Amino acid sequence: MASIHTTTPSLEAASSVATRRRITPTAPTSRSLSLPFTFKSQFNAFVVGGTPLLGCFNHQSFVPRAVATPNSVLSEQAFEGLSLHQDDDVYDSEAEAESSSMNGDELDLSKLSLPQRLVDTLLKRGITHLFPIQRAVLVPALEGRDIIARAKTGTGKTLAFGIPIIKRLTEDDTERTRRMSGRLPRVLVLAPTRELAKQVEKEIKESASYLNTVCVYGGVSYTIQRSALSRGVDVVVGTPGRIIDLIESNDLKLGEVEYLVLDEADQMLAVGFEEDVEEILENLPSKRQSMLFSATMPSWVKKLARKYLDNPLNIDLVGDQDEKLAEGIKLYAISATATSKRTILSDLITVYAKGGKTIVFTQTKRDADEVSIALTSSIASEALHGDISQHQRERTLNGFRQGKFTVLVATDVAARGLDIPNVDLIIHHELPNDAETFVHRSGRTGRAGKEGSAILMYTNSQRRTVKSLERDVGCRFEFISPPSMEEVLESSAEQIIATLNGVHPESIKFFTPTA
Repeated sequence: MASIHTTTPSLEAASSVATRRRITPTAPTSRSLSLPFTFKSQFNAFVVGGTPLLGCFNHQSFVPRAVATPNSVLSEQAFEGLSLHQDDDVYDSEAEAESSSMNGDELDLSKLSLPQRLVDTLLKRGITHLFPIQRAVLVPALEGRDIIARAKTGTGKTLAFGIPIIKRLTEDDTERTRRMSGRLPRVLVLAPTRELAKQVEKEIKESASYLNTVCVYGGVSYTIQRSALSRGVDVVVGTPGRIIDLIESNDLKLGEVEYLVLDEADQMLAVGFEEDVEEILENLPSKRQSMLFSATMPSWVKKLARKYLDNPLNIDLVGDQDEKLAEGIKLYAISATATSKRTILSDLITVYAKGGKTIVFTQTKRDADEVSIALTSSIASEALHGDISQHQRERTLNGFRQGKFTVLVATDVAARGLDIPNVDLIIHHELPNDAETFVHRSGRTGRAGKEGSAILMYTNSQRRTVKSLERDVGCRFEFISPPSMEEVLESSAEQIIATLNGVHPESIKFFTPTA
């Protein structure tokens, strides 16, 4: 479908539109019962003479759906003539799909009409330009649109909703933004896991320390969270279960919420939060702006959007291509028996992580413990799974972030929402259950435009499954052999040299006489 280009409204204009617009969810109509459609194209990488020929599309099935991309605007006329096939799980909204059409300068934070203290904070964090999802969301969010956004893992989703919300809170009534004790939250962010909730809280606090942001989740005492809420709060981030508890105890009042964010909505379903989420949404004011972010769109998420979002704009930076891995992730596959896996695992980490952070994914808690113990004799590692207490869990994650050990062995509980920057290598110790799990595991590396590697370990009997995974994900593995002794020694030597180069010269002088 050809893009229809138009002039993008300024951020000032977007803000003024939002100020005038009343955002009141209405009963679904024939035009708002569902989401726009997107053309589905299956991407294949064909290999000829060992060279992959990218950019070959197999249009086996077209599912018409409009896509709002960062550089196109699709009006209602763009839907005319499309043959729409509907069922209970398909959205067919003809709502106008629009998005920003920005040039390179407009992606520069210093060129945008954002509050200067927000810009200064982001620049200090090394954030100078918007990522595609942030670019696509910014203007419609400032216009007050309800939004449904799909984007690849690790592409900056938190700031996609964080920047426009922080801008609005910063520029709003000064009476409100003063530190009024007991003020009620204006922003509610729902996250499926405590790790993701804490990550969102951290992003908002680091971007706008002048806003009072409180994170609430289960597994810890209520006392501190209740005290924080009673002092007055601007933003509440939390898991649905704990939020329900605080609502029922009258410690959290949602009567002044103006902005709702559902982050990783599909995972709310996966962890059984459907009823809690719906109960929370029923407690919110009808006059609000809602933004829903989800990697996939299962039936429950679609129904949620139909019921609680008002004519949402569908921003899809994934499309219906199965391939959802972030760019920059190198994929490897290696055949190994159950016995040899333990033997070659440490060598793979030594050669491919090169001293950086590694996450090894296992299928069971027992495997996580056993693999971690086996690795500890040669590489510092810790296990992370559901049987570990909240205190130990946070201690383990903090130790991994700080580099106290370089290998985290985890079950899929760690596949989503963990705030662990700069992971260099992912190892799938066993085949994941499905393509989606593979993508989410692998997405722990190669985040925010950085490079990373993922290694899939499989047995000979699973080779056909690996090929199926390639088709389902739309990727190619480089099939490798166990590292040779020379490769292991060379990589180890490089890491030792790098470590020595990092030693302060004054410390070297201390050891020189006895060296």
